[in-house]
Amino acid sequence: MSNDTHRDDANPNQSASQDEPLIEGHSYDGIEEYDNPMPGWWVWLFWICVAFAPVYVLGMHVFDIIPTYEEKLASDQAELAEIRTAWEAQNPTFEVSNDAIAAFVGVEEAIAAGQQLYSANCAVCHGASGEGLIGPNLTDAYWIHGNENVDIYTVITEGVLDKGMTPWGSILAPQERSELVAYIRSIEGTNPEGAKEPQGTLYEESPAEDNEEET
Repeated sequence: MSNDTHRDDANPNQSASQDEPLIEGHSYDGIEEYDNPMPGWWVWLFWICVAFAPVYVLGMHVFDIIPTYEEKLASDQAELAEIRTAWEAQNPTFEVSNDAIAAFVGVEEAIAAGQQLYSANCAVCHGASGEGLIGPNLTDAYWIHGNENVDIYTVITEGVLDKGMTPWGSILAPQERSELVAYIRSIEGTNPEGAKEPQGTLYEESPAEDNEEET
């Protein structure tokens, strides 16, 4: 019995494929392989790749039209450096120091901005006027973590976790934290009604007063 006859007996539905060309010698366990053409889209894609290959080789290695990997990498790195430089120019690095923060102290715009930040983020613990509630009084001359501008800025940035104060370094920008320092300096000595008892160390002179004398 021939393979064709066996195929007809096993599956009559295959009778329509008997006219298709078989690949000679490609019969395995009764399974025969037909010499069907590749799909048209595959053939077109293959020939496009064949045609593009010499264009790519000549363009890269002979006519220098197509950049090499090294050239593309260098170009991308240069573009990235330009973007980084432009960003840094628009967002200058803030160097935390007493002098840098002092530039905000006594400035009306900074104090007004700091007051808004204080009302939104700090008043719930330190009172609407800085008189102190859960947190300490911010209007007297007593300070728990130091009274320098940098000390206040650091407490705002890092928080006081054992006392429940949130670190604001990842929430407020350096300028905003400096504006908060400016506002806190502006309410020193105001002695608001219901002020909380002193906490911390007494500092006879405030850096804000020193700045005013220098000015």
